[in-house]
Formats: sequence, C-alpha cells, structure tokens
Amino acid sequence: MKPFMTHRQQLAILRGRGLTISNGSRALRILELENYYGVINGYKDFFLQVHPNGNVIVPDAYKPGATFEEIYKLYTFDRDLRNVLLEYLLKFESSVKSKISYRFSEKYKESHAYLILKNYSRDPKKLKDVLSLISTISNTISKSGKKNNPIGHYLDKHDGVPLWVLVNYLTLGNMQYFFSCLTNPLQNEISKDFAVAYKRDYKTVVHFTPDMLESILKTVTFFRNVCAHEERLYSFSLHKPARSGNIAPVLGIPSSKLDSGNLFTVISFLKMVLPKKEHKILLKKLQKLFGDYTKDFTSVNFNDILLEMGFDSTWDSYFN
Repeated sequence: MKPFMTHRQQLAILRGRGLTISNGSRALRILELENYYGVINGYKDFFLQVHPNGNVIVPDAYKPGATFEEIYKLYTFDRDLRNVLLEYLLKFESSVKSKISYRFSEKYKESHAYLILKNYSRDPKKLKDVLSLISTISNTISKSGKKNNPIGHYLDKHDGVPLWVLVNYLTLGNMQYFFSCLTNPLQNEISKDFAVAYKRDYKTVVHFTPDMLESILKTVTFFRNVCAHEERLYSFSLHKPARSGNIAPVLGIPSSKLDSGNLFTVISFLKMVLPKKEHKILLKKLQKLFGDYTKDFTSVNFNDILLEMGFDSTWDSYFN
C-alpha cells in the first residue's frame, strides 16, 4: 500500500516529474477541496509524455510546459460537461418513463399488471430477463413501500401502485430492461410516440423502430451512470457501442462517427428523442462551454480534447 503523503509532498512529487505549478498556495487549496486521485490520476493522461511506440512513460513524466492548473482546468471542464449533459439525459429519462408507463397501463389495466408474467414478451430467450425485471420491481415496491412516500401512500390507501408512480423509483437501467421485455406491439407503440414527436419538430417522417430506441436507451443509460457517479466523462466511450445503422441515415451522420460510442454519439442520439428546442439549447450550451475553455490550455491543444470526445472541427454542421 502506498504511504500517506501530505499535500505539499504530493506537489513536490509532481514538480519532480516535470509538472509546472505556477501558484503553490492555490494548488494546495485545490487539493484541500478536491481529491488528489480524482484530479491528478483522473486527468493527467493528456499531459504525459509518451514513448514513440505510444506507451506512457513510467514513472510519469509530463510534457514540457504542462501545468497543474491545466490538469485542474480539464477536471473542472469535465465537471461542467457532466452537469450540462445530465440535465438533458434526465429530460429524456422522464420522457421515456412517461411513454412506457402510459402505453403499458393503457394495454394492461389489472392491478400490479407489471408483476404478471404473461404481460411481457413470450420470447423464451427473454424469460430470465422478464423474471429478473419482475423481481426488481417487486423489491423496489417492498423497500419503498415502508417509507413515507407515494408508493407507501398508494399501498396503504389504494392497495396498488400505478406504474406511472412506480417508474419514478426505477432507474433508467431498469427502464431499459422494461422496454426490452415488452411485447413487440407495445415496443412499436412506444417507438411510434417518439416518431410522432420527431415528425412534429423536424417535419420528417421516421420509421422509429424498437431496435433504434433500444440502442438509444443502452447508450444513454451508460452515460447517465457516468454523470450520476461523477466519473470521467470527456474520454468515456462504450466498450460495445449500440447499433447505429438505422439511426445514422435519419440524422445524416456517418455510422463511423456514431459507432465510436463516445460523447458525440450520445449527443447525436439525443436529437432523436428530445424536443427540437431542447436539443438546440443543449448544443448551444456545449458550444459555449467549449469556447469558455479553449484558451485555458497551452501545453496541449484543446481541439485534441474535443476529438477525444468525438467532436471534430465540423461537428456542429451535422445539427444544422
């Protein structure tokens, strides 16, 4: 186990590895407020020297001119980026929960219909997923029903919890599996709801398939978790990106750009499921954020950081 080090010792090590610290007092205050591991270990990679073969030099050696302040700027940029993205991921989350609960409740009017096996897909390959989903829902009701909240109220007063109330206690990941476990007709109805909204906003008819919505749900769920747990966002990408073949032609974006499963991918996918006005505001916030941080980096090119996220010099042209 690594020995404990004071903040001053940590800064001394960084200086010994070639990192410039312009204001030692301010750097100390930053380390008092922020976790050293979160700031340095989380965001140093862009500022490290690498061998010609592409491997990082061990022990760490920083690029000439790299500063502690730049690493911290990347850290704060990523935090601001998470805050911007999370706002719109939550808007989509609310929308998809509303549509799923509405269509399911419209179709199945029995009390606790979401706990009845026959109300889900009959595909044998999905049986385990359906049973797991029902178990998750049952546990959620059991745990939340003991508290002074809407679930407890409905159990006490109405002997049942409507799905449109219950979804507020289910995660986006839960809803991803919920959608996956639905029958094909219901999946098509929910997908059509998004198609109708897209046509209204963009005057374009889209054959919005369940596969498309599943791809979007899968992608958004991963990024939602990154934002919620304050993990590193700017360099995050899906290990196994969702399929984008049917989405790319609608958006007019090459599949090769969407198949990276990075931040550009999720911003693109959100165009399919957010109101046009909301998506435009999201794009403006991103443009402003990028502009605010462009001049804060000298030892590295900020455009390279944007490329790490999938945003090349023409990225905004895809959303005109």
